[in-house]
Amino acid sequence: PYLRLRTRLDSLRYDRRFAFMFSDWLITRDTLEQIVGRLLRIPVGDKPLTIIDLSGIPAEIADVVVSMVCRLTFDFALWSERERRPPILLICEEAHRYVPASPNVGFAAAGRAITRLAREGRKYGIALALITQLPSELSSQALSQCGTVFALRLGHYLDHRFMETALPEAARGMLAALPSMRTQEAIAFGEGVPLPMHIRFDDLPPNRRPHSDSAEFSKTWQSDAAGVDFLKEGIRRWREQSRRPSTN
Repeated sequence: PYLRLRTRLDSLRYDRRFAFMFSDWLITRDTLEQIVGRLLRIPVGDKPLTIIDLSGIPAEIADVVVSMVCRLTFDFALWSERERRPPILLICEEAHRYVPASPNVGFAAAGRAITRLAREGRKYGIALALITQLPSELSSQALSQCGTVFALRLGHYLDHRFMETALPEAARGMLAALPSMRTQEAIAFGEGVPLPMHIRFDDLPPNRRPHSDSAEFSKTWQSDAAGVDFLKEGIRRWREQSRRPSTN
């Protein structure tokens, strides 16, 4: 058994996707201060945001990272000085992966950590934003702790029914607009708005927009821009597990 475990650890050690876990893995150092400071931006300096991109690592590792980030954030806020403690907003994308409606799905530790933040975080200056495209698959316990909801376009009847239970009864007539709303439109209700309302988010300049637009199929198919160099570069990035452009 020992040899099998060692072989497994060696294979993970040399897997580039796990490099962030095994760099200098034989050296033990106390770096908690640096980790928490960088994670929570203390001091802020000119970088008030921390973005943790988990898209390039295995799902089982992403679950552990989410759990640890939530626990570190909560524990530091719990034990730090109340008078000097800055408020923290933790935003969780794809929240249904980490706090699913079914207790048999997902990584239990991540679900417990996020649910604890939703339930107790506000007492220690932590606000939690849960973002999901599948609200019907999100834990009702976590969602019930959300004071304000922004509902964008939803077409599935299960998601529609789920939002119906969350909306005040007097505003449920607004749900009819959910399947047909355009990009940037939403229904907002809860503590953050005086009354339920249909809103439109402000436009962003092109250089500040996220890379989430749908592909322009008809326009792109009219040209053959993806040549051999595009293929080589894509395979290089895939093998190196890196999105950085080639230096050659």
